[in-house]
Amino acid sequence: MQIYLVGPITGQSTAGVLNWRERLKLAMPDQQFLDPASAPFDASLVTAASSQSVPQTLKRLQHGRFVIDRNKRLVRAADVVFANLLEAQDRISIGSVGELFWANAFGKPIVVVRNPVADPHDHAMLNAIASRICSTTEEGCDALRELANSAA
Repeated sequence: MQIYLVGPITGQSTAGVLNWRERLKLAMPDQQFLDPASAPFDASLVTAASSQSVPQTLKRLQHGRFVIDRNKRLVRAADVVFANLLEAQDRISIGSVGELFWANAFGKPIVVVRNPVADPHDHAMLNAIASRICSTTEEGCDALRELANSAA
């Protein structure tokens, strides 16, 4: 089973972006992961600075187009999408939400891991497209295993 990994990047440390992904891969060594964060990333290109030159603005635009094209292809190729939104804190991850709606449009099962209370991603539309909403990555792994077993 190919699992696409979704999670916030903006405002996160490199360790914050990568650590949960590595733990998930170790917990499920028999699965294949499609992880856009395995490629080098520059979180500074995601949001605009207060003042940018024209070349900086064009670089951000090109980066955004590349990320959208790459990630949309990866979501389409996945069997299931796993979103870990626990580290988003009080900030909505726009990129993550966009990828989840692509997954829904492509008919992919979606496992969302988020805080059970006071989470900015606790939204009726996002909840409606999730196949399973979990509050720990371990619970999310169990949901992935159930999906893998039902596909076998």
